[in-house]
Amino acid sequence: MKITICGCASRTFIKLDKIARVAALLSKAGHEVELVSDLCELCEDKDEKVRSIAKTTIVACHDRAVKSIMAFAGEDGCRSMDLRSLSADEVMKQLGVESAVDNEEISFWKEKLAAFHPKQGEDAWYPAIDKDVCAECGKCFEFCPFGVYEMVDDRVRVVHPHNCKNNCPACARMCPAGAIIFAKYEKSPINGGQEQEEKTGAAIDAKQMYAEALREKLKARRRPPLTPP
Repeated sequence: MKITICGCASRTFIKLDKIARVAALLSKAGHEVELVSDLCELCEDKDEKVRSIAKTTIVACHDRAVKSIMAFAGEDGCRSMDLRSLSADEVMKQLGVESAVDNEEISFWKEKLAAFHPKQGEDAWYPAIDKDVCAECGKCFEFCPFGVYEMVDDRVRVVHPHNCKNNCPACARMCPAGAIIFAKYEKSPINGGQEQEEKTGAAIDAKQMYAEALREKLKARRRPPLTPP
């Protein structure tokens, strides 16, 4: 079996020791293991590598987040394992792999992970839509001041992910269906996790959120136009 493991290099939500242990165990069990620095970034850029990753078992973030970002990149129905919620031993149990490996093998994979260079402040921050949950109400499109969303054939889509303001999950808080996921956010359910660590949807003060969106739109209008070099 071929396994793709996300190194979570940008924000390190998953401890590197844990990732290295999983990679070592899977490799020892005879699986073909490939590390990628940042699956979110590959999907945001719709990198051609995503197509081959979709054919593998993905060990990465919350299952719902992985499936949503892969779908955004045009790849539905991928298989993933939630290394953000589960322990290394729990993932191994689900894959039918023994949880025994020596430190030298773990160190080999830790060195590979250390070679990745995180993009602090510039990492792939953008929303992905859980199509199984989305009600196509268009509230995110109406709300977002950065032009991230567009209506395509009467359906809301993330068309300009690079426009998203880093660390802003406001549209996810506004979504009545809880369909918007930011994989790099720290709290569930906005990051695709199952726990209710943060309120979303109708529980959010809509007036306050719309006021913030309006302020951002006004700021954008006041910015001077870019001059050609």
